[in-house]
Amino acid sequence: MTESIVTSPKQQFQETGIILIRDGALLPPDLTIESEAFLPGWHMVKNLDGYTLNRKIKEANWNFVRLTGEYKARVVGRAYPGALRSAVTRILAKLRGRKFNSLEITVVVLKRFVGLAFLSISANRRHIQGGLKVSP
Repeated sequence: MTESIVTSPKQQFQETGIILIRDGALLPPDLTIESEAFLPGWHMVKNLDGYTLNRKIKEANWNFVRLTGEYKARVVGRAYPGALRSAVTRILAKLRGRKFNSLEITVVVLKRFVGLAFLSISANRRHIQGGLKVSP
């Protein structure tokens, strides 16, 4: 879902449902996911939100587990893509050493003012797995 709200001289943009998958994550053998490089070690899933990806993974008799905790970051930047990468990098730094192979960005709020992008994101750890126990 993408929503754009424009008010003068501020501009707001909201987006939800971005999924990142760690490079090398085990996926169901018959699952095809279109993705693009996002950060070193991470790819962004294209054309699927968390709900749809969860359904496809369940159809393959695997699980897309939501792990506890919500993580937030705020950054200031000049452009949306760079600010989003910076915010995700901050969240991933907080999660270093934790076991998970995907990240769902649940809320992205971008506010532009005087040429700067003020970006806030919320994210949840997710894990794609073949069994019930979370494995590395």
